[in-house]
This record gives sequence, structure tokens and C-alpha cells, in this order.
Amino acid sequence: MRKVINKMVSEEDLIRTVATAYGNGWRQVKLYFMCGLPTETDDDVLQIGDMAVNVIAKGREVSGQNDIRCTVSIGGFVPKPHTPFQWAPQLSAEDTDARLTKLRDKIRGDKKYGRSIGFRYHDGKPGIVEGLLSRGDRRVGAVIRAVYEDGGRFDGWREHFSYDRWMACAEKTLPAYGVDVDWYTTRERTYEEVLPWDHLDSGLDKDWLWEDWQDSLDETEVEDCRWTPCFDCGVCPQMDTSIQIGPTGKKLLPLTVVK
Repeated sequence: MRKVINKMVSEEDLIRTVATAYGNGWRQVKLYFMCGLPTETDDDVLQIGDMAVNVIAKGREVSGQNDIRCTVSIGGFVPKPHTPFQWAPQLSAEDTDARLTKLRDKIRGDKKYGRSIGFRYHDGKPGIVEGLLSRGDRRVGAVIRAVYEDGGRFDGWREHFSYDRWMACAEKTLPAYGVDVDWYTTRERTYEEVLPWDHLDSGLDKDWLWEDWQDSLDETEVEDCRWTPCFDCGVCPQMDTSIQIGPTGKKLLPLTVVK
């Protein structure tokens, strides 16, 4: 999974880092994860529980204390425009909740370490609405208006959010256009499809994004372009950006106080 999202930080790197923290007096760390990444399986998610156990075990070892805690915070992955995952299918709310439930049960079922591992997660329903808004086109405007007219306000707050309202309004408005929520969220796109944001220029070349998407599916690591030849993503020439490495020669610290 690390290769899929091109985050090449190994578990050994993580354990070494938390060992340093616990060894210097820290008693709790918090780890953040996403559920529903492309190519992900149930087993990939369950391995998060194994990692948390390893963190607790290492913390107890280096600190000599048992009051070591690790909090696992996880939410559903939402593909976004202008990224290599803009073509990716989003995991359904039901499948997201099922995987998170399995992970929760695994953590809580560990009699030796379970009490030391906190588990916080966001269910899959808000993510589907976020996915609808993230990759929606002008037709989704009718859904937003219908939600507003039905009383929807401050939906970013859990106490005001109503998944049922959003789905009811989507079912009322989208069929007239021949689409539904799944068409915007859980469906994989092809290269040939014209995306709603193709007319907007973020600096990244669409062909490069597609190649990066294919590299992700092939689990091919893409190195940091600061230390390698240019990958021709399009940002530097289109946005007049110059990658700068090392000291600038300018005085950075202490900061000048503006009065």
C-alpha cells in the first residue's frame, strides 16, 4: 500500500521514530491512516492493528513502562481532482464501514495490547457526500440546492450532518440527468473520459497524472524530483516554479518583526 500512494516510509522507520519518542519520556503517539485506498484489501487494513501492537510493544521495551498508549485514527479515502487518483473508484460507505469494523474488533480483541490502543474512525457515509462534491459536475448543484431547501445547514458538523437527506435529494434530482451518486463516487474513470475539471489548469499535466496513476496501480515508486531528473509533471514551466534545494543565501532567522 505504501507504494500505491508513494509514501515510502517503512514500518521500521516508524518504529525507530516512536522508540525515540517513548525513550525520551513520551507516553502516547497518534497514527493517522486512510481506508479505501486503490487496490486495498481487508488484510491491508487489519495490518494497521498489527502495526499499533508493534508500536506499543516497542514503547514498553524502551521506556520500561506499561502505561504506553497508541491511538489509531482512520477515515475513508476520497479521491480528489488534479491528483493521480482522480480516476480511481471510491470505496462504498458499506464496504468502508465493514473494514473499519473488522479493524476495531481486531484491536479490541487483543487481550495483551488492546486496552493500550485507542481507535477513532469516521464512518463511510460522510465520505460519500464528500466524494460527490469533490468530483461532481454542474449537475450536482441541483443536489446542493435541494439539500439547502430541505433544511441542510452546517453539514460539516456531525450533529447537523444528515446522510439520508443528501441521498434523498440526490435520488430526487440526479435521475433527470441520467446519473446517480455511484456514478460520481464508486465508479472508475477511463483516460478518455472528459472530467468536469479538465478546463481548469492546476499546472499538472493530465498525461503525467495518468502515468502516475498507472505507476500507482503497478506499485512503482516515484522518487522525489528534488533529488532526481525532472519527471516533466508540468508545474515548473507552466507556473514559473523553480525547485530550490539547500540554503538560499538569505537570512531566515531570526525573523524580522513587522510593526
